[in-house]
Amino acid sequence: MITKKIIALYLGITTLCLSSYSTSSIKPIKLNDRQVIYDSLEKQNILNKHRKLVHITHICNLKIDHNDYPVVNIIEHIPGAQTPRGVNQILVLDSELKLKSKVDYDSSVFPLFCKNNNLFLHGFITIDGLLPEGNVLTFSDQGTKILVTNIEANTLPLQTYPQ
Repeated sequence: MITKKIIALYLGITTLCLSSYSTSSIKPIKLNDRQVIYDSLEKQNILNKHRKLVHITHICNLKIDHNDYPVVNIIEHIPGAQTPRGVNQILVLDSELKLKSKVDYDSSVFPLFCKNNNLFLHGFITIDGLLPEGNVLTFSDQGTKILVTNIEANTLPLQTYPQ
């Protein structure tokens, strides 16, 4: 005869097994692991095989329509140049690390941080050489539309850092 204790024990063991199985099968993407980012960019042919990748960093996540979009900064050097010349790009990826948009920039600019759907920059940038010039990129439409605006460097929003 099955007692309540045996049924409770069976249900407890079953629940424990199912919960450990479900959590072990899900492997979240660790964006502090540059190899994961590199592998994804390489698979999508985003990196140029004729240039040398010298820098790859996950800057922050944009929050667009309640979804996270990782922002990655890459710098590739052009071999053979007498002075180091590079191609700098800000990449906006989706949650599966698929490219949503790419912004080229020169060495006088670099991405700082995200706040909501805004990426704040050190320096001023134009998109495809078209005005306006600014230091804030505002993303919409799943990261595919970009609006460039300018704010005073002293009025950049405050950041909170993880403790």
